[in-house]
Amino acid sequence: MKFWSFLFLILSFLVACTEGSQPTQTTGSSSSIEGSSSEIEFNFSSKAEDTWNKGSGTKEDPFIIQELKDLKELSQLVQQGGTYEDKFFKLTADISLKGEEWTPIGVWGDHDLGWGNKPFRGNFDGNGHTISGLTIKKSGESYLALFGLIKGASISNLNLKGASIEGGKVLAGIVAKADSSTIENCVVEANILGEERIGALVGEATDTKVIGTNVSEGQIEAKGAVGGLVGLLSSRSILTGLNKATIKSSLQNAGGIVGTVSGAEVIDSENQGKVIGVSNVGGIAGNLTMLGLVKHSFNSGVIEATGENSFVGGIVGDLANKSSLKGVYNLGAIKSSGFYSAGIAGRVTNGSIVSVFNHGSISASDFAGGLVGKCGENTEIYVGYNKGEIAKTKNSASLLAEALSTTKSSSLYYDSDVASVTHSELGGKTSVELKSNDMVTLLNDVPENVMTWTLSEALGGYPGFN
Repeated sequence: MKFWSFLFLILSFLVACTEGSQPTQTTGSSSSIEGSSSEIEFNFSSKAEDTWNKGSGTKEDPFIIQELKDLKELSQLVQQGGTYEDKFFKLTADISLKGEEWTPIGVWGDHDLGWGNKPFRGNFDGNGHTISGLTIKKSGESYLALFGLIKGASISNLNLKGASIEGGKVLAGIVAKADSSTIENCVVEANILGEERIGALVGEATDTKVIGTNVSEGQIEAKGAVGGLVGLLSSRSILTGLNKATIKSSLQNAGGIVGTVSGAEVIDSENQGKVIGVSNVGGIAGNLTMLGLVKHSFNSGVIEATGENSFVGGIVGDLANKSSLKGVYNLGAIKSSGFYSAGIAGRVTNGSIVSVFNHGSISASDFAGGLVGKCGENTEIYVGYNKGEIAKTKNSASLLAEALSTTKSSSLYYDSDVASVTHSELGGKTSVELKSNDMVTLLNDVPENVMTWTLSEALGGYPGFN
């Protein structure tokens, strides 16, 4: 009897331990939001998908955003840690944020290195609808926009109208900071005031595609790294789009399309807006560096600079570190109250320019150049012409205002009837000669040429790109 009693006690103990170790069911579990009287269904492992009763979050059956409370709920849940990775959302109606104190979707952590980041990782399709009245005014605060931080995400087909944002660094209309993401086919109308890395669409883009985008109107203003579409474009990012907004910088690196390009590309872009800055001011980019590239792009806006060494250009203010321009042109007036103003680039150092032309007038207190203001070390420029009128200063030139003996250049021409500053400069052609088929043939036959040249009625019969 003692043996059986002892065995019974052992078996009872084992059963009790087994029952106590059974896992609890987590699917559909709830967690309350602090300060709220109601509970929201939330499950981090399932990306909070239980909160959405319209759609399943797949590409074929996306979660539906159809009113303000849906958009605000998305913001709240991402703040709590729901990333929505690989989930899809679709906007099915216009939404007004007028009178709302908006909290961006996605949060940059308190630490500069991003500790505590809570990014949105999903796919948001605006479906052609408009979000209007976005207003954020938080002096000194950074990473402010409709989406504060996205990573591995996509935002597409969204219109943002009447946005007004004021804060510190990294501000934008649609996305403040985009990492490894895509922003596509979006239109923005916004007024934004900040410190640096400020753009109407994206404040800072890293390894991100910002394509087919349009800034219809507004004013984008900051101290530096301010652009019509993007403030800072870096690390293999690609940008295409159109800007019509006014861009202002109180320090440096202001561009009609992007403030600073570092190791990234701007392609098929056009600026129509006025750009005003102190130094490094360009119709497309203020500063182009670290193997940056601008190609197949042009400016028609007025570009102005006020710095003593202003480095202002119709395409780029300052080009450096093995960066390049390919197939670009300027039609807008370029003005500077200081030195180094040019139709294409204010200054080039260790960079190259191929297949370009300028039709805009150039003015500066000195060193006004038809194509380049200052050619630094390892500058190469091939194939192009200038027909823009040049202010006659001590060191102005129809093509290159200041060049070193090591500057490599060839197949560069200027209209001697319009753009002649000194008759000793090589490359002068009459207007008739520049408008001839012989000139087109001459430009097309240069080995370094990267574009197809043709006579253009839109350019008054001068050569342009086909």
